[in-house]
Amino acid sequence: MQSWLVLAVSAAYLGVLFAIAWWGDRRTAGGTLVAASSRSAGLLYALTLCIYNTSWSFYGSVGRASASGFDFLPIYLAPMILLLVARPVLTKTIAITKAQNVTSIADFIGARYGKSQAVAALVTLTALVGVLPYIALQLKAVAASFDVLTAPALSGPGPQPPIWGDTAFAVALSMALFTILFGVRHINASEHHRGLMLAIAFESLVKLTVFLAVAAFIVWGMFDGYTDLIARPQAEPLLSPDFTDPTWWSNTAISIIAFLCLPQMYHVMTVENDNPRHLRAAAWMYPTYLVALSALMIPIAVAGLVTFGEGGINPDTYMITLPIAAGAGGFSLLSFIGGLSAATGMVIVAAVSLSTMLCNDVAMPLLLSRPRFAARVGRRDMVGTLLLVRRLSVLGILLLAYVMHRLVDRDYPLTVIGLLSFVAVAQFGPAFFGGLYWPRANRVGALAGLGAGFLLWVYTLLVPSMARIVPVPDAFLDHGPWGIGWLRPQALFGIEGLDPISHASLWSLLANTIAFVAGSLLARPSAVERSQAVAYTTATPDEEDEDAPNAPAGLADLRALAIRFVGAERGNAAFDAYTAPYPGRSGLPPAAGGKRQTGPADLDAVRFTETLIAGAIGAASARVVMAASLQGRSPNGRSLSRGDAMAMLDEASEALRFNRKLLQATLENIGQGICVIDADHRIAAWNHRYLELLDLPADMVRVGVPFAELIRFNTGRGEYSAHDMKALLINRDTATMQWPYRYERRRPDGTVLEIVANPLPEGGYVSTYTDVTERYRAAEALREANESLEHRVRERTDDLQQAKAEAEAANASKTRFLAAASHDLLQPLNAARLFVSALEESMREPLPTAGQRTAECGMIDNAAASLRSTEMLLGGLLDISSLDAGNVRVQLRSFAIDELLGGLGVEFSALAQERGLTLKVVGCGAVVRSDPQLLRRVLQNFLSNAIRYTPSGRVLLGCRRRTSAHGNPLQGDRLRIEVWDTGPGIPEAKRREVFEEFRRLGGENGAGTPPGRFEDKGLGLGLAIVDRIARLLRHPVTLRSTVGRGTGFSVEVPMERARAAPVDRPAASPAAALSAGLLVLCIDNEEPILQGLRALLGQWGCRVATASDVAGALAALAPFDGVLPDVVCVDYHIGVGGGGEQTGLAVLERLRELWDRPVKGLLLTADRSEAVRAEAERCGCGVLYKPVKPASLRRFLNGAALQTSALQTSAVTER
Repeated sequence: MQSWLVLAVSAAYLGVLFAIAWWGDRRTAGGTLVAASSRSAGLLYALTLCIYNTSWSFYGSVGRASASGFDFLPIYLAPMILLLVARPVLTKTIAITKAQNVTSIADFIGARYGKSQAVAALVTLTALVGVLPYIALQLKAVAASFDVLTAPALSGPGPQPPIWGDTAFAVALSMALFTILFGVRHINASEHHRGLMLAIAFESLVKLTVFLAVAAFIVWGMFDGYTDLIARPQAEPLLSPDFTDPTWWSNTAISIIAFLCLPQMYHVMTVENDNPRHLRAAAWMYPTYLVALSALMIPIAVAGLVTFGEGGINPDTYMITLPIAAGAGGFSLLSFIGGLSAATGMVIVAAVSLSTMLCNDVAMPLLLSRPRFAARVGRRDMVGTLLLVRRLSVLGILLLAYVMHRLVDRDYPLTVIGLLSFVAVAQFGPAFFGGLYWPRANRVGALAGLGAGFLLWVYTLLVPSMARIVPVPDAFLDHGPWGIGWLRPQALFGIEGLDPISHASLWSLLANTIAFVAGSLLARPSAVERSQAVAYTTATPDEEDEDAPNAPAGLADLRALAIRFVGAERGNAAFDAYTAPYPGRSGLPPAAGGKRQTGPADLDAVRFTETLIAGAIGAASARVVMAASLQGRSPNGRSLSRGDAMAMLDEASEALRFNRKLLQATLENIGQGICVIDADHRIAAWNHRYLELLDLPADMVRVGVPFAELIRFNTGRGEYSAHDMKALLINRDTATMQWPYRYERRRPDGTVLEIVANPLPEGGYVSTYTDVTERYRAAEALREANESLEHRVRERTDDLQQAKAEAEAANASKTRFLAAASHDLLQPLNAARLFVSALEESMREPLPTAGQRTAECGMIDNAAASLRSTEMLLGGLLDISSLDAGNVRVQLRSFAIDELLGGLGVEFSALAQERGLTLKVVGCGAVVRSDPQLLRRVLQNFLSNAIRYTPSGRVLLGCRRRTSAHGNPLQGDRLRIEVWDTGPGIPEAKRREVFEEFRRLGGENGAGTPPGRFEDKGLGLGLAIVDRIARLLRHPVTLRSTVGRGTGFSVEVPMERARAAPVDRPAASPAAALSAGLLVLCIDNEEPILQGLRALLGQWGCRVATASDVAGALAALAPFDGVLPDVVCVDYHIGVGGGGEQTGLAVLERLRELWDRPVKGLLLTADRSEAVRAEAERCGCGVLYKPVKPASLRRFLNGAALQTSALQTSAVTER
């Protein structure tokens, strides 16, 4: 393939990376690229972890698989173990990183061991020496793949090109430019590089997609699939892994440590993490990524062995040479881009992290040790210097890596180079894990362990590996130094038979661990080391120096010092946020002043400044800077050296810790609650009993918290009465108080506290809190016992009078209700009786005329109408009774409101047309959540009233959507269903009355129907039922009316965004003649009811049998030649049987047992209790309440007829 084409495609790909990083930085500058809590952020985080899969994984793992089968797998298992099994380790590491504001693995380990500059520097140098071969590996892989891709006909790579013509050199320079532009643009190394991480995530997707595409072409394009390759003879030796081989265990162990401690992995895993919950997404996404890569390694290796044989082609290049052999140059170019992507991602992030470590832990300490440079720190801005050091570090790292690449033999296996770096980084393991979980670990142990491990790594692995590059005497390797055989680098102490990686891992980590433990046990940690040990092992902030005295420096000085390292914008913002709760701490005066203050700063401010600077130059260097800033600030005027300043910080911490522990132990052994307030009205000390007595959160009471915050907190939860507010003036003016100050305070839980405050010599006061509840209760009991009997009798008399008045009011209300109900019941009954009497007189005429017959029909209609009115009234009273008794069961579901509106429109359109009104129903596509039956009842009452009381005009039924106030998602969106009419309206004074029982919408002021217009006046119960249903459903009902123009009733129901489940609507069928021919068995203990049912059902064409018990039912069915009934109608209470009260449902169940057939049942009852309904549902029986409406009964029988017909049709079809 032509070189210019490969270079052009590579340049285009690198250009895409630049564009993505630039776009990501632009988006971040304008806001947040993605929300930290979103799934996209978790996906990006998981993809950035994929820089662990470098060109070693892309090319070298295939080469390893072709030689050793599954020996490539341990480096993939390590991340899976950490993410799936040991995720708490990662979570704890991230939490400590954020709390300590560390910027690199060197900073992390150095900060743990007393913010030791020596430890951080040793970690940095070890990482640099160890990771340089790893970066060189990436350049080597890119250069080798480029040579193979552009070499003619798989002729192998040619001679090494000159530097200016070397692809690796161009890649190194491109990566240096990319890193400088997007990795070290800002000085704060602990901030997030959004654009860079977005580019890394894109590279991770590219290398996975390319690998899968090329692998699929090799496996299924060049061969007959996975099984074909596995069945080849070349695959047999690769498919038998030896899990007892030490290589497996050593590679897995060092890979686990490397995944945590490689500078680039630590950077993306902790520094770039902005939400620990992203580990949850990474815990399944990244293992899936690894499985996708590793699943195809063996088949590709077998394909290479089948195609080229052993020793024909470098196995590390199979991903490129196999497509070339198949004549698929496009796949070869694609594979080169995938390898380039895998290499560049690791190189960029490694350069960022190593440059940060070199700047913070090596370059800056060396510069600060020079008096001239240290003197400039207090006078000049250091941001430009820090950026220059980091950018030069990036360039130097990549140039050193390129030099190493030029020196390494091209045929040197990629996996060997990678594992060499892994063993070097594994030396951080004892100090890393020991620092997290062993409080006794200290700086001496860390230095001893790191030094011993690094030296043995150099001796046992680096020197033998460099034998190909630099001349190393064979005698040294074969016989050891000075001929001492047990000192041979690759057979130390006579241990032979191990591969070089396992051998070096064993001895270096063993020496490292022993030295680490021994040094930690023998050395005594300093105060700072103990402080950091607590912070790391418990993962909680250190509280040691919160009450420390002021350090000899001003806040304005500390602000200026921080600005020199982190820049004016970040420094001012950080100090403004720090001093916001405490105006007295601010390095700047109030707005009115306009001049800087130079007041003293406490050690908390010094530590805050140190942490802020640590984000830019590392923890160790920040400590040196703080010590240097304190030089010459001794209170007694003597010059203070840097060592004295650092000792001052340590000794102050130690002394304060001892005094604080002594004071705290004393306070905790006192039975009273104690709180010490300083002269600035801030909390200085307290004990646990104080927190118990005042029920205060432990995390709220801290040293330095203003006492006013506790007062605000207690006021917010109602702790203080009006009497207590006067006592709180002690917090305002201690100089004029009379000491000791005593007062009693009663808490809301009934506890009574006696509080005694005494002044302190240097200002402030100490308060003791004593629980005197028992004494107070005894005094209260004594006072109550001394109260006069007359007073208690008067109280009892008042209670009885109030109870009597309430009972009389309730009785009067009940009397009014019964009177109104009795009146409204007697009216239609009296009318019906008069019509029947008149009919009786008329029917005595022997030969009635046609006019008399017409009059008789009219009297029958009037009597029926009166009885219907009585039935409606009884039904309304029963509904109100059920609602008041709580017997109505709400069945909420989501449904389309249009279903309900459409049905109501059809139901009331005929009635409106009959009365000469126009009914308009406006459809709505909203989905609501309610009980459709109860909501229908509400809207039926609205429409019925609107049509009844509207003389002329129209009635409108429609909906309005209402969004919650201020878009509050907790309230939700609601739908207001409205019914408007053009009637006379309702006066303001009567709008509350219409919701009471037996209050009709009639009367003066045009609020009712014109006389003689319509005969039905309504029952006065509809809106009372509506009010009860609305309160049961929690649907607000609203009434709006304008006298003379009309009235609108509305009900608000909650809307849902989801679509409602479709409701199956049964096809309409003609009601007439469906029930004809049905055999209906009626069971009741009242003969008149049976006669009425027989007459009514007989008119509908049904065959009817009646009985009062089981025996009677069997006898009544005998004339029907053994035909079983289609429907059994039963009453619930049908008398007393042999075993007690007999129910119709029990009779129905007995008949079903005798017939061995589930006959359809219908319960006709006046008992509306929930228990009866539930029993009917368990029996599979329908329910109609008495008085039964004929239309409802006929509808049930029609349904039974349709079901019977369907079953008969199905049986004929099956035959």
